[in-house]
Amino acid sequence: MRWKISNKLEDYNSSIKLMETEVLNIAKNGYDDLTWILEYPPLYTSGLSAKKDDLLNENKFPIYHSNRGGKYTYHGPGQRVVYPIINLNNKKKDVRKYVESLESVVIGILEDIGINGFREKSAHGIFVKKDDGYKYKISSIGCRFKNWISYHGFSINNNPDLENYNGINPCGSSNKFVTSIFDLGKDIAVNELDIAIKRNILKNI
Repeated sequence: MRWKISNKLEDYNSSIKLMETEVLNIAKNGYDDLTWILEYPPLYTSGLSAKKDDLLNENKFPIYHSNRGGKYTYHGPGQRVVYPIINLNNKKKDVRKYVESLESVVIGILEDIGINGFREKSAHGIFVKKDDGYKYKISSIGCRFKNWISYHGFSINNNPDLENYNGINPCGSSNKFVTSIFDLGKDIAVNELDIAIKRNILKNI
């Protein structure tokens, strides 16, 4: 596994081009798998199943149309975006199993820092339950596959401005039910979170 960690906010379109180049390098040139950990400036992305009604404010942030699965989502500072580019030709060619492995990665990351995350059958991503008894989303998952090589991946909210979700219904759900590691009372340094990301990717993928 190769690793790339960005220390600056990345341009969205450039990051997609880099991922697509890496997919080709893995497919044609035999490169090892790559996991890229990064952050973006505030923006919205719309996946292949995005619905127009879920875009509540089209002028709040730039909107990028994405070829990943899923609906509308927010990216921005304080949110770690993780792009595992994985050759499933060397593993099990099972999309559902792969998505489940990403869910296990996020659950493991949260467990490492003392947070209980869980799956929801009706939605992709990872959720937590807050003291008010409601379920809040803390991680979104959206993937694409080319020649059985995965790209895109997942995001996990460390300490983003949660008000920035107000322009969309993230993943088709209410923007009121989004949370972060910091919102749950955990102040985690970025490098500590990255260590947990690496450990759980190596364990589960």
